[in-house]
Amino acid sequence: MNKFTLLALILCFIGIAFACDDFNPNTSTIGQCTGSQKVGWVPTDNAPVLTPADLDPTELAVHEERMNYILQMGTALKRKFIASIYHQNGTLMCTGVNMGKPNIISHGEIVAINNCTAMHGITVFTNYTLYTTGEPCAMCASALLWADFKTIVWGTYNADLLCKICMSNIPMDSAYIFGRYYGLRSTAPRVIGGVLRSQADAFFGSYCSNPNSIYYIKPRCACTNTTSPLKIEQTQYSSWFEGGVTKTQFGGVITNTAQYTVTNPTFTSTGVKPTSIWGMVNEANTDNWSLQWYPVIQAGQTYSFGYIITGTEPITFQPTA
Repeated sequence: MNKFTLLALILCFIGIAFACDDFNPNTSTIGQCTGSQKVGWVPTDNAPVLTPADLDPTELAVHEERMNYILQMGTALKRKFIASIYHQNGTLMCTGVNMGKPNIISHGEIVAINNCTAMHGITVFTNYTLYTTGEPCAMCASALLWADFKTIVWGTYNADLLCKICMSNIPMDSAYIFGRYYGLRSTAPRVIGGVLRSQADAFFGSYCSNPNSIYYIKPRCACTNTTSPLKIEQTQYSSWFEGGVTKTQFGGVITNTAQYTVTNPTFTSTGVKPTSIWGMVNEANTDNWSLQWYPVIQAGQTYSFGYIITGTEPITFQPTA
């Protein structure tokens, strides 16, 4: 197997949701297929998800007020998944609460849609906005597309619900579903995530230490550190006058606080340049550093270094990897 064949196979496996072998931009056309053609899905991007930072203050205030309403409603009812539907004129039309009745698919969004239909005879929700405490699951996201909602707003993200809160959920971002709107409608819904996110996350709490809860499931998520587990502490050892200036010696200890080994860590520095340093190696006279003696720090282990500077203020080292 040559490297090009291997690359093609890898790319095919990456295309989990669409048939890689069915779409070739050189031989495929997009549109209606004839009876003799082999058919496949068009590779599609996820729908864009706006965040509060993308909204102007006036619009954000409206969304936050409506999100706060269903969060308070959920607190009062002691239920987690609450949804509300608003007319384009700002009128609250109905709400929905996931009570687990009459069956397990009675999610907040589904209940709200059914309530609006029962109360107001609404069967299609063009130009309506739906709010939900948690991001719609794959089932509800599909239902919202079918119902033709114009705008969808949520507080807590699906990834956080499953991976950090340990609540059972289909491991899929709703943006995947919303991005495939073109099978049902001509335009994508406007999607806004993370409104009152910190309040919503606190509202859901955590079930990770409560395996007996009906909500609990043990997550299988890909977890990536966004901050380094390496902590650096420095101590001033001595100070003296030399050539009319003050010289100071510092010693540093790097501790790996993680439960895994850190290999080839790198660091950046701010402050004066050292006149002498040991245990750290400067990269091409820049402010980038790496370990000098052994580029591995085991879990819970430490690594020592030291340096001499002109002056009395220590160099600030920050781990970057």
